[in-house]
Amino acid sequence: MNLKRGNNTSPGSIKALPVTTGNNTSPGSIKALPVTTENSFEQISEKHEVDIGEGVFVHSGKWKKIQDNIKDSLFVKEMAVCIWGTSTLANRSLEGKSCPTTKSDPRPPLTPHKFRALKCCFQKWLKGKNLDEGELKARAGKLGHYITEKIQDINKKLKPKK
Repeated sequence: MNLKRGNNTSPGSIKALPVTTGNNTSPGSIKALPVTTENSFEQISEKHEVDIGEGVFVHSGKWKKIQDNIKDSLFVKEMAVCIWGTSTLANRSLEGKSCPTTKSDPRPPLTPHKFRALKCCFQKWLKGKNLDEGELKARAGKLGHYITEKIQDINKKLKPKK
């Protein structure tokens, strides 16, 4: 099922979504699903997926596991893998710039709307920690660093050993 981006609705509201079996979608196959919230995110799919923002969906089981992380870096890195997957992350860069040390060709940047969804999701997760404003900004500012670290870790594992 391919869900398009839409505006977020308030908790407890009803959203009409196409329900498909196979590749058939007919006008009569629209079913209203209740929207529930979990940490202010909407579960809107019969496939137990959570919309983390910008029309980006993650499996609710993975979402719950990631929410339980204590460390900021683990939250961001696991969310990045959940959103893009390791094969995509290995072939992308944060902003599409070339590496300053290797001077290699630039890799394509991460999908902007997915990056915005991760950024928003991380900020909401941090706000749930009841941090003061300065601490929140400092920790939220490390998002790009954590993603870059994860990309480097993936590429290190893929690199042949000497």
